[in-house]
Amino acid sequence: MRLLLAEDSGLMRRVLVGLLEEFHYEVVEAEDGEQAWKQFQEQPFPLVLTDWMMPGMDGVELVKKIRAHCAQGYTYIILLTSKTEKEALVEAMEAGADDFLIKPCDSQELRVRVREGERIIKLEQTLAEQNHQLRETQAALVQSEKMASLGQLAAGMAHEINNPISYVANNLAVLRREATSLSGILAKYRAIRQADPESVPDMLEEVAEIEQEEDVEWILESLPRLFDSSLDGIGRVREIVKNLRDFARLDEAELDNLDLNAALRSTVDVLSLELETKQIAVDFQLDSTLPRVGCQPAKIHQVFHNLLRNAIQASEPKGTITIRTCAEQDHAVIEIADQGCGISDLHLPRVFEPFFTTQPVGQGKGLGLAICHGIIRDHDGTIEVYSQSKCGATFRVRLPLRPAKE
Repeated sequence: MRLLLAEDSGLMRRVLVGLLEEFHYEVVEAEDGEQAWKQFQEQPFPLVLTDWMMPGMDGVELVKKIRAHCAQGYTYIILLTSKTEKEALVEAMEAGADDFLIKPCDSQELRVRVREGERIIKLEQTLAEQNHQLRETQAALVQSEKMASLGQLAAGMAHEINNPISYVANNLAVLRREATSLSGILAKYRAIRQADPESVPDMLEEVAEIEQEEDVEWILESLPRLFDSSLDGIGRVREIVKNLRDFARLDEAELDNLDLNAALRSTVDVLSLELETKQIAVDFQLDSTLPRVGCQPAKIHQVFHNLLRNAIQASEPKGTITIRTCAEQDHAVIEIADQGCGISDLHLPRVFEPFFTTQPVGQGKGLGLAICHGIIRDHDGTIEVYSQSKCGATFRVRLPLRPAKE
């Protein structure tokens, strides 16, 4: 391991270098604090031994500069001193020194203190690597959770859009067939206008037979209905796209004033397939006077989506989910309550913990509520849950009522 030795006494420096090299350390020498600081800036060292009393920059000042330096990894610092007063040693430790040695240094004590510093450095490096791996794993799981949510959202949107698209396509097929029939009849009438007057009666009789065969009366009666239902289908697709855009806030800046009531309604629309599948009713109890809230709309929509999806999953078929909003002093309050199985007293304190889930293995990552908690915390708000086993659960979100510019 490389270490930096700052010592202004040439004789003491040679003695220390000899001992440290005997202990198999690679030593970089510095004649004073200024030189040591310059070398540390060029390439930080994991282990530093520095004399206290040096001309110019002394050891305590060097310790302070190293601690203020944003170097990667931790630096273990041993201060070499002839001072034995408790006040002086406390000053050194408060400046950031990890250990100290009284000069002249005993070789065995030096070896033990330096070895201890090396062990601590290796432990810190191991911990840093484990933290790095944990962050990577957490990021991967968060991304997996997002992709799972996106997959569910895509499946719901595909179903919602396919229904109106299907009957619009069917209507167009019927309209195309009937338009072909009407075109044939129209061509007969045009031929009559150019025909010999003597053959007109026969041709009119032929056209009448064609009209009866093609059921022109039914066609004329059905055309308005076919057009109206097609327009309704197109309108439904447009509404779905609008709800999806409102949910994703694709046309808004990252920070904006959000209508919470509209956000909740659009989120319910996005989850309409899951609601319809379980025949779950939604009871809106929204405060129409609730002002807009300055926030990150995309993230607040994510919170609503996670809470509503959890409520749907917890609800029994033909149940009811109640959504309430109101203003309390300087906060907007949103409550989402289900009539499902509830949360046991054992699990209630842990619902916002990352990776905690009561779902079977492979069906839940335990990140949805943890993400919600983090988002609301970042908005200076709070999120709480109230529940009893078999009596449903209520999630209560409080967000500060403030404009986006704050």
